[in-house]
Amino acid sequence: MDRRDALKVVAGVAMVATSGLAYDEKLIINKKVMKVVDPQNPTEFELKHSPEIQVGKVDDKGYALVEVTIGQKGIIHPSVDNHWIYEIVLNADGKKVANVILEPTASKGYLATKVKTQGVSVLEAISRCNLHGDYSASVKL
Repeated sequence: MDRRDALKVVAGVAMVATSGLAYDEKLIINKKVMKVVDPQNPTEFELKHSPEIQVGKVDDKGYALVEVTIGQKGIIHPSVDNHWIYEIVLNADGKKVANVILEPTASKGYLATKVKTQGVSVLEAISRCNLHGDYSASVKL
């Protein structure tokens, strides 16, 4: 490979790497871990940012469909140019088993994956809002 071809390859790789995230990182202004102040009486704001975790039946191979929607009790988080859920992380007993990176307006706060649940005690989902920080919720299995 001559120098010119090598530079083309490097330029192509750099372009792909930088286009991996279409949103502007400067729009993510809050990366703090947030807590629901009163878990027995969450506010509408807290409900909108908190993950809701649904666990389906375990199949014959030991996997269950796990769905995470950002927002609880019918209050769904928006996805607009300047306010959206940019990432959802799913942990099983503290170990990351799935995550999704989301784009504003093009996607809503949702993750679905199959998880081998045998021996798992707790599933935790973390919702990362670009403006309001990280909220989490968990379910015991």
